[in-house]
Amino acid sequence: MRSIYLLLPLLFIAMSCGSASSDKAPETFDATSEKGLAIGTITFESDMPKNDIYRFFYEASSSDKKFNKRNAGKIMLKARNENNKSGFSGDFNNKQTYLFVIEREPGNYAFTQYNYLDHIGPNGMVNFSKPFSIPFEIKKGQITYLGELSYNDLAEIGTPRLVVYGRFDRDMAEFKKKYTNINWDTTADKTVKSGNTGGGIIDFR
Repeated sequence: MRSIYLLLPLLFIAMSCGSASSDKAPETFDATSEKGLAIGTITFESDMPKNDIYRFFYEASSSDKKFNKRNAGKIMLKARNENNKSGFSGDFNNKQTYLFVIEREPGNYAFTQYNYLDHIGPNGMVNFSKPFSIPFEIKKGQITYLGELSYNDLAEIGTPRLVVYGRFDRDMAEFKKKYTNINWDTTADKTVKSGNTGGGIIDFR
């Protein structure tokens, strides 16, 4: 589904940050923490981005609507480099791979949709994916690795656009480099192996 996004770029970014919060790694985390962490990476397969902003939404799978609302979130990535030109600014892999950390209350969750803004400006177009499910669990005081979400901007119709891979050893080395204040050695490898593929736009390998 495509729709014209008529708001100004700064308003779009402000709304993106205001509803469904984006996550950052906590200053400290250990087994006594009330919440849990789910971590992984997002990799863009193309050398250059096709769009300006990408958002990956997740939500809790609970019968408690208030719990679901306060724990809904997203990972938002702006595909602009330090000079504000089109380009990736990730953590490693030629800046095409980004680390993400989700800190939430214990429970069952899933990535359920992504969208992207093709360019920042009053005539920018937002494209939403079909609903899907990449399920995961967050446990109190524990760190869970979900895998690498590999996104292909140039995927052809009928082929997966988002593929989940297990890159545990590679990714953990990068988490240890960037977030030295957290003990990542306790992380459990729970790479997601199955879920709702949204009619084929998601794959698990």
